[in-house]
Formats: sequence, structure tokens, C-alpha cells
Amino acid sequence: MRYLITLFIFIFSILSSIIIFKEVNIDKSFFLYVEKGDSFYKIKNELKKSNIEFPSIINLFFLINKFDQSLRIGEYEISPGDSIFSITFKLIKGNIFYHSFHIPEGSVVKDFLNESELKAFCKFKGLDNCNLEGFFHPNTYLYEKNDDLNILLNKAFNKQIEIASSNLNIANKELPIKNIKQLLILASILEKESCDEERPKISGVIYNRLNKNMRLQIDSTVIYGIKNFNGNLTKKDLKKNTPFNTYTNHGLPPSPISLPSLSSIISAAHPAKHDYLFFVSKGPCQHEFSESYDQHLEAVKKYQLN
Repeated sequence: MRYLITLFIFIFSILSSIIIFKEVNIDKSFFLYVEKGDSFYKIKNELKKSNIEFPSIINLFFLINKFDQSLRIGEYEISPGDSIFSITFKLIKGNIFYHSFHIPEGSVVKDFLNESELKAFCKFKGLDNCNLEGFFHPNTYLYEKNDDLNILLNKAFNKQIEIASSNLNIANKELPIKNIKQLLILASILEKESCDEERPKISGVIYNRLNKNMRLQIDSTVIYGIKNFNGNLTKKDLKKNTPFNTYTNHGLPPSPISLPSLSSIISAAHPAKHDYLFFVSKGPCQHEFSESYDQHLEAVKKYQLN
């Protein structure tokens, strides 16, 4: 009799293992959403709709350990490669699915927020001025289903302010930037004009020109000021007097022109020291720097006109 019981337990364990570790029979991923107060019975029924059934041993496991009383609220992704064991593990550990919200470096606010979302955030923050170009930190932010978008945006906003503020505090006090907005404006230009390795050098050029009261004459600022820019910057565009045209206006533009990365903010606060006043592109992420206008014309002839 004891032999038969042992044999039965052994066979039952083998069969249970086969069932538990076998991949579930589904064609595509779906989300199982656990709400507050959901019972294990309800969750089983939801899974059953997708032909996923928990064997008795799993039901007993949940019951004995009272896991059904402490299930993590949220979305659980169920995928074709999952097994009953992996699904059980997700539920026990509360391994919920996080959505991602990506804010790209060098992007502009309208790339990831519509007008109503931006206005809602400004209301959330109590901001009268809703021009927040440059004021969100580029990164990928994770969030759960039903999370408030304003909370996520507030993290990106506060992070950008924190980074800019800390770099401004340790910047050379002789620099002609006096507040966070000015620092972000300059950083946003660096983001559009250069790659990491040359940003401190180009930052130095911009400061040198500001100190000499020279117009910055930077194409990316002009482009930002053109509504529905078609990708072709013309001489006519360079003469059009918009607030962002640094060919016709002195000083920095009135607001940032992109969302600057950490690298650009650091470079804006800590420019390289040199006497260069001009730079021209000579290839991807590479520029030729000049101290005089004559040298600059030669560089333009060499790298641009030809």
C-alpha cells in the first residue's frame, strides 16, 4: 500500500511538472490587469478565457501560502513563451509590466506632448508661462497603467531643473549667464549643433561671441523660429527677423530650442577656454574652428563650398 501511495505521488509530481513548465498555448501577448480587491478566483477565470488553466497543485500553493490575499495591483504581461510556473512567479513576486515614456535628447516638447497635455501639466504645476521648451530632462521614464501623466512629467521637469541648477551654481561667475533659463538656452543650442566631444569647445565659441557682442549666427536657432520648416535653409530665411534669428539679433534667443542632455548642460556651464570665434562643419560631429573671419572663410571654402 505504501508503495502504491509513493508511486502515485511520484507520478502526480511528474505530470504536474510537465503541466507547470510547459509553455502556454497562446498566439500573442496580452495583459492581465489585477485591480484592488481582485480574488485569485477572478484572476483564474480571466486566464481561463485565454485557455490558461492553473492545475490543482498551483491552486493549493496559493491557498496554503495566502498569496491570493496580497497580489500586487497592476498589469501583468502574459506572453507565448510563458509557462504556468513563470506566470505564477510573476503574480507572486508582483512583477508587473511597466510602460515606457521616452523623451529624446534634442527633441522639442511638441514631439511628445500635445497642446492639451502641456496645458494640463502647466495647470498641475501652477505655471503662468507654459513655454517649457528645454525644461524636461531627456530620458526614458517607466510608469504603470493609470498613472498620472503629470506626475511623470513632473519628474522630468524637476530633474532638468536640478541638473541645471547644480551646474549653474558651480559655473564660473564671470560667464554671461545668470539664471537657469539662460543656461538651458545655451545648452539647447549645443545639443543641436554638436556631439559630446566638441560641446565644450563650441560652448567656448558661443561665450566668446557673446562677450564681444557678436551675433551668434547659428543656423539651428533660425530653423527653430521657422514655422513648418521644410528642411531647406535659405538666405531668405537667414534674413527673416524672427526672435530666434541669431543672424539678425544679438544675444541668446528668447527660449531654448530643444531639450538639452546632461552633456550639453555641463558643457554650457563649463566651456572650454580658447580664442575661437567661428566654427564650420567638416563632417559628422566634426568642426573646423577659427579665430578670425578670414580663417573662417577659408574653412567654409574648404569644407562647405567644395
